[in-house]
Amino acid sequence: MKVLFQARPDFMKNPAGDTVQIVSTGQELKKLGVEVHLSADPNLDLSSYDLVHIFNITRIKESYMFFLNAQKQKKKIVLSPIYWPPNAYLKREGASSNALAVWKHMQPMRSRLVSECTLLLPNSQIEMDILRQDFPKSAAYKVISNGFPDSFIGATPQQFHAQFPDLPQEFVLCAARISPRKNQLWLAKTCQDLDLSLVLLGPVNDPNYYKSVMSYSNVTHIGTLQGALLASAYSAAKAHALPSWFETPGLSSLEASACGTVLISTDQGSPTEYFQDMALYVHPLDDLSLSNALKQSFDASPLPLMQHVHRHYSWSKVAQTTLEAYKTVIE
Repeated sequence: MKVLFQARPDFMKNPAGDTVQIVSTGQELKKLGVEVHLSADPNLDLSSYDLVHIFNITRIKESYMFFLNAQKQKKKIVLSPIYWPPNAYLKREGASSNALAVWKHMQPMRSRLVSECTLLLPNSQIEMDILRQDFPKSAAYKVISNGFPDSFIGATPQQFHAQFPDLPQEFVLCAARISPRKNQLWLAKTCQDLDLSLVLLGPVNDPNYYKSVMSYSNVTHIGTLQGALLASAYSAAKAHALPSWFETPGLSSLEASACGTVLISTDQGSPTEYFQDMALYVHPLDDLSLSNALKQSFDASPLPLMQHVHRHYSWSKVAQTTLEAYKTVIE
């Protein structure tokens, strides 16, 4: 089977959740014998491919061009929408006044992809329900969850502590690109109020926002970690907090819980479907929810969620269900 992945051209230069999903799914599918190619060319000759798999309709312009090209060449189209309506986030205090208008202006393009692709692969049933709500005409679907690297099972804190001996032994971790949507400023302020050390991992998406976050003396930013060192960082943290405006469900939340870390997550998006009652949830418009969750995290056990995530959400399992979905499309 020969599959073409298509995604925004800067998905490696500006890494986000879709980057991890694309790279991890591709690597695991190759282990299952699938020939996976990747291209951001909207005019590519698709004659040699069995199907085209497009990722991300939040950034719709590029995805729409890939879709038109695949449709023109009569190819089967599989779509991972990675979709959540950002209305509350775009209406927040300090947001750009025309951002919501731009989002709404692009909805007809998203609607066309959702209704005319061969198969939708939402990351959760909650995401699919929202897609149906926003786009009443939608294609057939199969839920394909997000995952964590199988190699993260059994992670221990030693490597991280050895690499960063000057960091406090007890800290709260947030692994995410530093941007207003991820809400690290709220997290930094609340940690300072509670006298907690906060360690941030991830690239800087918004330099001005980053400056505001780093104005709190309890915050350390390490940059981006990968592989075993990232797993060790999760394992070393007292809790992992991702208080974003929304997540589907937050890849770092999955990774942290797989490494045996207490999880604090936004309740907006699909985290509750993945983590059920085994995480501590916050609402981005409820200031008290975060301070309460941080206090509770020190007495919470990470084990039930860790076992649940190990059972259901490894990338190897995700690739198997993805391949089953491909087979239904081709057959």
